[in-house]
Amino acid sequence: MAQKGQDPDEALKTDRVLDTLSHHLRREVIRYFETAESQNTATLEDLATQISRRAPEMTREQVVLGLTHSHLPKLESNGWVEHDTRTQRVRYLGHDSAAPLLVELAEMLSDQPYSSSSSA
Repeated sequence: MAQKGQDPDEALKTDRVLDTLSHHLRREVIRYFETAESQNTATLEDLATQISRRAPEMTREQVVLGLTHSHLPKLESNGWVEHDTRTQRVRYLGHDSAAPLLVELAEMLSDQPYSSSSSA
């Protein structure tokens, strides 16, 4: 999603961030860590439990499967998390622009201001 006159490297970075944020479960993982006070690690079970509360259309088991097979690998390949499949622990590495990007995207896509308690 390169903007006119945008540096090609910056355009690729923007595309990568938008691709990462394109699925609500990945946004929920990021939100979980961005809103947790001084916590940058969690178990897969804790993540799935918290996320399934915010995604009632999915069972907890569906959330676990989605995170394990799709969303955590995607977040890991883009440098946002480290997922130890042996211990099932997730460490959040973050992104300098995660919180402001989530706010900006939510406000662009909604007529309501973003809050950490709203569903993405």
